[in-house]
Amino acid sequence: MGTRTAGRVLGAALLTAITVGAAVPAAAATEERIGFASTGLDGTDQRTGRTLHSAFEIFDPPAEQPFGVTDFFVGGAVAGGGEGIVYECTTEDRVPAQLDGLDSAFAVGVLRVDCASPVGLPDRSGYALVGLFWRGRGPVEHHVFERETCTEYLDVRRARVTGRVVLVVPGVALAPLANEDPAENDLRQQRIVC
Repeated sequence: MGTRTAGRVLGAALLTAITVGAAVPAAAATEERIGFASTGLDGTDQRTGRTLHSAFEIFDPPAEQPFGVTDFFVGGAVAGGGEGIVYECTTEDRVPAQLDGLDSAFAVGVLRVDCASPVGLPDRSGYALVGLFWRGRGPVEHHVFERETCTEYLDVRRARVTGRVVLVVPGVALAPLANEDPAENDLRQQRIVC
């Protein structure tokens, strides 16, 4: 085969590869969206002096109703002096919630909680009454993150949170928790495109 013929064969093969490659449609991008609202809550049981902390989150995942979840940390005097965590109260329950983009959110309901002590106090059970409301404030911050083959778009807006959660666990705490630090409050919308 001459140089000219070999060049034509190679050119035809290259043209075929390019044409076939162009005829195959590219895979469609997938997109996933999820919304969040979060706040930090603090309180004190006035009867015992125990301090309470919770990080409450609302999730609005695709194909699910929005819901709110949290755990509680109860601080107090520990053996040997000083302060420490005397109970961790957790739940598998969710409270109904609503999230309206970066404008507002709320969660209202009752969570059953089980409290265990890392310092050997008896396990206890009780509940938490939830009534929290978010209202977006100020400008929206836009963030973009490249993640291997995906791009994450994250919009964040500060929020004012009103309402409270009341923790009712006999032998552990009976106290309201509310937001005391506005820097802990936000509404977020995340979109991931792959």
